[in-house]
Amino acid sequence: MSAMNRRRFLGLSGGVAATGLLGGLSLPGVAGARQLPTASTTNRTLVVVDLQGGNDALNTLVPQSGLYRDLRPTIGVDEGDLLSFKGLSHGVHPSLASLQNLWDSGQMTALYGIGMQGQGRSHFVAQDAWRTARPGEPARSGWLGRWLEASAAVDPLPLRAISLGQSTLAVQGVQGRPVAIQSVGGFRLKPPRLNSGVTAAVLSMGSPLEAGLMGQAQAAIPQTVEAVTQLQQLVAGIEINESEEVDLDGDRALFHAAQAIIQGDVGTQVIYVTINGFDTHSLQGPKQDALLRLVGDGLAGMFAALETTGHADTTLALVVSEFGRRGAENGSGGTDHGQGGLSLLLGPDVEQSTVIGEPDLGDLVDGDLRIMIDARSMYDNALRWLGASDSMVVDVLGGEWNDLELLRAL
Repeated sequence: MSAMNRRRFLGLSGGVAATGLLGGLSLPGVAGARQLPTASTTNRTLVVVDLQGGNDALNTLVPQSGLYRDLRPTIGVDEGDLLSFKGLSHGVHPSLASLQNLWDSGQMTALYGIGMQGQGRSHFVAQDAWRTARPGEPARSGWLGRWLEASAAVDPLPLRAISLGQSTLAVQGVQGRPVAIQSVGGFRLKPPRLNSGVTAAVLSMGSPLEAGLMGQAQAAIPQTVEAVTQLQQLVAGIEINESEEVDLDGDRALFHAAQAIIQGDVGTQVIYVTINGFDTHSLQGPKQDALLRLVGDGLAGMFAALETTGHADTTLALVVSEFGRRGAENGSGGTDHGQGGLSLLLGPDVEQSTVIGEPDLGDLVDGDLRIMIDARSMYDNALRWLGASDSMVVDVLGGEWNDLELLRAL
């Protein structure tokens, strides 16, 4: 393939191809002429589910402490509603009931008090810290994006990284970005209105009409459309029930899309799913109830389906959020931005079902849970699971963070 790739083409075209031909698919252009990443030697797929807005850790995995009830006299989860998972001393939010099978089978680890020092309480600053793994530095590329570029090979594989829900800095490299599907329901390949012949004409440009930059752009078109067509086929059968109480812009369908992409065996190694709505300053109870059910059911259903086709063994899911919430409830039936949060790892290669870290409600920092676990320790494990070498992990994360043994077969 020439030095021009399909992302560079879309950047040069001023968005005409993305808007006119590709419907709901976003393929952002980037500077530079670099080959797209291709699959490495592993066939594993990492699914990152980002609970955007700051999920409340204390109401997700409830500590058995009287201080919890003191801090949350009105929004604390009723003790009678909490679930008991095997060997777990914490109470589990009832909306996560569908995850019990994964826990009981040893496939779910929780990291309590996770974060990055210096992430702050600002959504933008904390999200940049989590997505770049470089807190305090300018947000130029993401941790997964750097790995994708560092492990790229010569022959391109366009669907190696896919963002579902929205594009994300985490999967953006120095020069490249992933395929991004903002809405499964709106995803389609379509010609410009009243100009269906344009599509056929564009696809016929296998032999560039011009030399130089425009010729390279023309040559990149067939591969771009091929990638779109592949994805369209994978998600074509996914139904979106818009009458559901919780189906925020088709978020429920994103988990079905992730499952379909993995089962499609198209070389996808990173799927980044963004779920919005976790900034629960008011009326937190019903909002978090519905959102956690969406995520729990989505993950449980995805792994159950992957198990039937033999893909579960090569899939790992991380559930992340840019920060936790403050220890005490506020005056609006919610919680405000905090520090230490909660992350989950799910899949057959998880070392064991356990909770690492314990929130000390008697030792809060300015009302927040302490950050006791650096999120880069989780990232380190995930990158090694994907096949990253020691030197590659250091380059991506700025050092080694392998102080936790979270996964098998690294």
